Formats: sequence, C-alpha cells, structure tokens
Amino acid sequence: MNFPLNYRHILFFIFFCVSSLSAQNYNQLVKQKEKLIQESKALTSNLKETQSTQKYTLEALKIVNKQISVKEGILSLLDQEINVLKSQEKQIEKELEVVVVQLQLLKKNYSTLIQKTHHLSLTYNRLLFFFSSKDFNQLLRRFHHLRKMEEDRRKKYKSIQEAKIDIENKKQLLVIKKLEQGKLQKNKKTEIRLLLQTKQSKESTVDVLKNKEDSLLQALSSKELQKKKITNEILSILSKEKSKEDGLTTELKLISSNFASNKGRLPWPTTKGTVITKFGESPHPVLSGITIMNNGIEIATTTNDVRSVFDGEVSKIMILPNGYKVLILRHGEYFSVYSNLYDVNVQKGQKIKTKQTLGSIYNPNSKKRNVLGFQIWKSREKLNPKNWLSSY
Repeated sequence: MNFPLNYRHILFFIFFCVSSLSAQNYNQLVKQKEKLIQESKALTSNLKETQSTQKYTLEALKIVNKQISVKEGILSLLDQEINVLKSQEKQIEKELEVVVVQLQLLKKNYSTLIQKTHHLSLTYNRLLFFFSSKDFNQLLRRFHHLRKMEEDRRKKYKSIQEAKIDIENKKQLLVIKKLEQGKLQKNKKTEIRLLLQTKQSKESTVDVLKNKEDSLLQALSSKELQKKKITNEILSILSKEKSKEDGLTTELKLISSNFASNKGRLPWPTTKGTVITKFGESPHPVLSGITIMNNGIEIATTTNDVRSVFDGEVSKIMILPNGYKVLILRHGEYFSVYSNLYDVNVQKGQKIKTKQTLGSIYNPNSKKRNVLGFQIWKSREKLNPKNWLSSY
C-alpha cells in the first residue's frame, strides 16, 4: 500500500488530534474517579464513627445509601476508563499499520537508490565521471547530482531507522495499554465486591430499622417540628423587618447583592464533606409510602468545625430539645441555616466573615460528629444549597 506524502501527513494529523482528545478525556476520568475514591474513604470513616455507639441507625443508612451511589459512580468511571484505553489501543494499532507500510515503502525506495548508486559506481569511475564533463557547468551538475543521491540515501536510511524505533515504541505502548486495562479490570472486580458488601449492609440495616417503626416515626415528627421552628424564626425576622419603615439598610442591600452574585461559588460550611440527604422531596429510606420534604441538605464530614459561607450577622441561635443548636445567619435578604451543632462560639447580633468558624458538630461525650444540616433561604423562599455552593 503506497501512501502519498500528503495523505500520510493528514493521517498523522488526525491520529494526533484524536490522541490528544483521548488523553484529555482519560485524564478527566481519572481525576473524577480519584475524587469519588476519596469521597468513598471519607464516607467509610463517617460510617465507622456513626456505628461506634449503635450499628443500625437512620444516619448510618443514609451514609450507606450515599456509599452505594459513590461506588456505582466509581464503577461507571472505571468502565469509561477501560473503554478509552481500548479505543487508544485500536488507534495505536492503526498508527502501527501506517508506520509498517511506510517502512516497507522506505525500504523499497532505499533499495532502489542503492542499486542506482551501485550501478553508477560500476559503470563510471568517479574521477573519470567528473573529468569527462564537457564543460564546468556539466561538472557542477554531475557533482550536485551525486551529492543529492548521497543525501537522499542518508535521509532514507535515517527515516528507516526512525520508523523502526517508532514501531518498537508503539508495540511497547500497546503492551502498556493492555497492562493498564488489566489493572483497571482487577480494580473493577474489587469495587464490584465492595459494592455488593455495601448493598448487603444496607439490607441488614433496613431490616433492623423496619422493626423500629415507632422510633422512626417519632424521629420524623421531631424533625418536622425542628423544620417548622426554623421556618417560623425566619418568617418572624422578616415580619419584624417589614414592620420597619426603612426596610433593608444600604449595607444589607449590598450584602444581598454580593451574596446573589456568588451563586455557585460559596465555600462549603465544612472544609470536607459529602451530601447524604438532598434538597427537596425524597422517599423515606425505610418507611414505605412516606415522603420527606428537605428544606436543605445534610452533610456528613470528617471535620469538626462549621464555618460561615458568607459575610453576615447572627440573627438567631436556637436550642433544640435534644440539646443541639441551630444557627441562623443573615446576609441581607438571604439566610444561611446551620443545624445539629454541639456548641456555638458566636453570639446573636455578631458580625460574621466568610469562612469564620461558627461552632462544632463534634460531641466529646459520645465521641462522634453529627451530620450537619444546612439551608439557604431568600426571604420566604427555600433554595437548593447545592446550586449555591462551589465544588470541592
């Protein structure tokens, strides 16, 4: 198969572009997978801590459910990585075919050139070949002709050696791609085994919790009361503000504007964490037929401190019947709510800066961390915090 030079250049350009895109895609997949692996490790740590006092709890079940979701994500990314490597392998094989054909063509051309040079050397003595020239111009032409033949021979020889090296490199690259695929397949088997174990853990937890329906209903009722209390407090703050003639001050209006412009870029209320309960409606993880309305998100974390997501002012500190605290920060017409805090180290009316520590979710008595409840409001409207927080 004889590839014209331009066609070979086009093929090389296509392969180069595809290789670059494939490499970028693969690197992105690896980064996403590593992020999920770290998240899975953090969840495992959260689960061990949660189960240190009681193995089967609703909180543990939420973490297990999140673990399943994360592990399924890891498996999906592993499949995508394997597919990318297979695609790269096929691409290298195609490139190898092209280079092999190029090498055959180079060898053929080199052989022809050697034969011509050899024939010339047998037919003419080099000195006689030059001195038999009719004039000086013919002498120069003959000299340039021989020199060009010699240069062509050297270039073709060099191209042959480069093609041979290229072929060997591509063969080695194929071996590497196959080894990488084998490693990923092994990792995939491990993740499948861990996923099955996690699903079995979920089934065991659900079975135990189903026998505790009364306590689950009581916990659900307590959570609904807590939700109403937070809502009433925010509405109360707004009602008091509405009764004032001046409404929002210039400072609060500026804070509101700045808060709104940072949508999607707010820091998380914990330095590390995973959302285990989403915003909005969701079925109860155990009680069939019951739907839960979440005004915010719940974050499981391996850190103790809770911090402010934006500049603001402490509007309210509430103490729940279980002794834990809820903190409401005001950011103009926006509010951020932090619940399940064991202790709070700020006071009502205090001005707060972004990322300032507000309190802790770690309970030194039980030696465990609470799950952080986090909400964002705009006046009376509940907002999905995930849309406002930046990615870790």
